[in-house]
Amino acid sequence: MATTRTLWIVAVLITLVLSVWQRVSGPTYPIYGHAALAGHAFGYKLERTHAGAGDHRVVLRPGVPGAIGLLTWREHQPPSAWTQQPMSPEGDALVGALPHHAAGQKVDYRVTLTSGASTVTLPSAPQATLRFRSDVPAWVLIPHIVCMLGALLLAVRVALEAFRPQPNLKLLTLRTLSATFLGGFPLGCAVSAYAFGRPWGGFPLGNDATDDKTLLAFLGWVVASVAVFRARNPRPWVIGAAIVMFLAYLVPHSFKLPG
Repeated sequence: MATTRTLWIVAVLITLVLSVWQRVSGPTYPIYGHAALAGHAFGYKLERTHAGAGDHRVVLRPGVPGAIGLLTWREHQPPSAWTQQPMSPEGDALVGALPHHAAGQKVDYRVTLTSGASTVTLPSAPQATLRFRSDVPAWVLIPHIVCMLGALLLAVRVALEAFRPQPNLKLLTLRTLSATFLGGFPLGCAVSAYAFGRPWGGFPLGNDATDDKTLLAFLGWVVASVAVFRARNPRPWVIGAAIVMFLAYLVPHSFKLPG
């Protein structure tokens, strides 16, 4: 039988994997790639989120002297006509600017690089989508992240605990419920209010899957918390709440449901 220390180590490892997946799978994670222009290979990074004021700078370093860059962009929703503007050389870089938009608005964009007869378009298909948001103070954002990661860690740990012959579920379940509530609602709503000007975008007000999955995870732990005090066998309820939490973390962060 695994020791308590072993269970915590396993829980930490699973939490790290799920949190990394949550980060890199989201629609605001930068697009990284490699391309070639005039026989020269180079790496590039296209951002998909812009925080704060000012235009968004698109910076590429193709490493080819005399290369020309063309930045093409449009409003994301509803789609508008494409606007084209040449990029300016700055040292070894080509720089373009996407005009600033209100928090929550998005623009689609792509870059075409040309050197002689060689041309490459980034990304290759279909385009990058950038979302604008306002800055979120660290004193709100950091506790939110800590609480949500803590809630996931506790969810994994209590799920592992449920498979022990004589599990101690009450305290771990209540701690998971508390961390999910604190990170997802007062702190999560504060983050959303700072970033997008609205504290809640999920059911029944909108289709923000990040808010919806937080609500489902919290309700799952409410049911599990009642079960550890009332149910004759609370294990299935605790494991079920943990599964809901895991599925929630498999949904990319900042994903929006259609409609």
